[in-house]
Amino acid sequence: MSKYAPLGEYLRQHPYREIRCSFRDIEHVLGFKLPPSARKHPAWWSNNSSNNVMTEAWMNAGFRTRAVDIESERLTFERVEARPPDPEPTAPSPRPPDDLKLIQRVLEVLRGDDEDHAQKLRRAIIAALATPKIESALDIFASDLPEDAFEEVFPDRGENGWREIDL
Repeated sequence: MSKYAPLGEYLRQHPYREIRCSFRDIEHVLGFKLPPSARKHPAWWSNNSSNNVMTEAWMNAGFRTRAVDIESERLTFERVEARPPDPEPTAPSPRPPDDLKLIQRVLEVLRGDDEDHAQKLRRAIIAALATPKIESALDIFASDLPEDAFEEVFPDRGENGWREIDL
């Protein structure tokens, strides 16, 4: 069994046609760091099955890579094979709430009565802003931030409009 098998399994279980993720997300799924060449060479992410063992993992799961951005360390896996019949058809990922609504919710917490909660959120935002590769307000609230800092900020994850990615 390949050490990249967890990525293939994750992709096979994913219900969407596209999975946008960072290199860190992939490392989280795999449980180890990607090789340095993955961060330097777009060709490492090519869809040539003879490229490397990891390519076989995503291709055997019925996916290909696209929109590989080495600078921001992000890419999209796109389903190329039909999935076995599901009760619901494969659909694109639901869109997260727009940045304005998210910022309004954050402001409510920061201006609210719970100073301890507001301080946790401030610390998390400050830590996130130290990361220069931010593309939207949602990137500030990446999965590596403490979850308890965002209690009552985000809608319940089960609500429509949130892209759920369990890595």
